[in-house]
Amino acid sequence: MTRGRWMALATLAASACSLVHERAAEPGPISRPGGEGGALLYTVGRLTFQAPAAWEAKGDPRRVLLTSPDGASRIDAQLGEKAFADDTSCLAQAQDALAKGESKLQNVRRHPTTVAGRKAVVQEADDPRGWHGWAWALCDGGEQYRVFFTGRSPIDAQGLEVARLLPTTATLATRPGA
Repeated sequence: MTRGRWMALATLAASACSLVHERAAEPGPISRPGGEGGALLYTVGRLTFQAPAAWEAKGDPRRVLLTSPDGASRIDAQLGEKAFADDTSCLAQAQDALAKGESKLQNVRRHPTTVAGRKAVVQEADDPRGWHGWAWALCDGGEQYRVFFTGRSPIDAQGLEVARLLPTTATLATRPGA
């Protein structure tokens, strides 16, 4: 092999190592052991919730996407990009966002609730393509958190248990300096 080819190969290898190192340094979803039955506690922003440890997790500290091993259920939890002046305007925007997507759904039910001790809104609906889901939005100090659970209909027992546990295991850490 000529010196030029060796140099090109060495440059290519160094570039590949750099890419692998950059990907390894990317933050993934934040989780820790906890909960019942080997579940993990995932954190998005200041919101923590329980999900099965066997589910595949992708994401970063602001958003996590979890998928059941059979692909029949998903959780998408995210911290909104926009800060709101107060929780009232934050929840009003959440209501508007849920209402906007309502035309594509069936059997929509939406009502106020609480999640992690904060005022929230929940929407339950059917997607005509064979999915059922819940969407929760909660606000704290102008931060908006959205958590979606969707499962292929009919949702299996584990999926129903996960959907039930999402809002009941959610906690919100106090704001720094509060």
